[in-house]
Amino acid sequence: MRNTDSEGKAFESNNIKKRKSTRRNFLKFSTASLAGLSLAKPLLAALNYIPEIDNPLDFYPDKDWEKIYRNQFQHDYTYHFLCAPNDTHNCLLRAYVKNEVITRIGPSYGYGKAEDVYGNKASSRWEPRLCQKGLALNRRIYGPRRVKYPMVRAGFKKWVEAGFPRGANGRPPKKYFNRGKENFVRVSWDQIYDIVAQAFINIATTYSGSRGRDLLLKQGYD
Repeated sequence: MRNTDSEGKAFESNNIKKRKSTRRNFLKFSTASLAGLSLAKPLLAALNYIPEIDNPLDFYPDKDWEKIYRNQFQHDYTYHFLCAPNDTHNCLLRAYVKNEVITRIGPSYGYGKAEDVYGNKASSRWEPRLCQKGLALNRRIYGPRRVKYPMVRAGFKKWVEAGFPRGANGRPPKKYFNRGKENFVRVSWDQIYDIVAQAFINIATTYSGSRGRDLLLKQGYD
């Protein structure tokens, strides 16, 4: 009967010796090759150096990757608007439109150019004027909770329908201005145009001239 256990151990021992011998020979050959190369000339001299370049972007042969960023910022047209929904500053912003969708919003850089009907101009020191809310306004415009039709606060609508009643100091009665405590009412486009126009006319006529000045002083304006 053959002693398979002892033969297996001997076979494994021979394989280990062969592997060690092969690794040893490889290292010897590699060392000798490197030594011979270094004797002929310095090792790094065998590599090709890239000439000195001031601007790698000018030298880089393939610039197709730049098209990705250019395409992201391409737009069909732009327009200016006042960012009224976020706060009372009414910042003059610029919308960039691609495929009839506002892709991004940026500052207008137009404060020093714009003027009112009297020729007054704002200071260019306001530039650039744009906050994080304005930057993200396009998400609000296309968001699922966006306003899709004209809405007016119920109390404000009643105030308009009542003929814009005001107190002695010019303030409307508080019952018409329960902001955050009453619902919004859906109206037609024709209705909302009338409401907005009438409100602007009432505000302008109420606070114009010396009478308007006195009313503002009574309300605490300096």
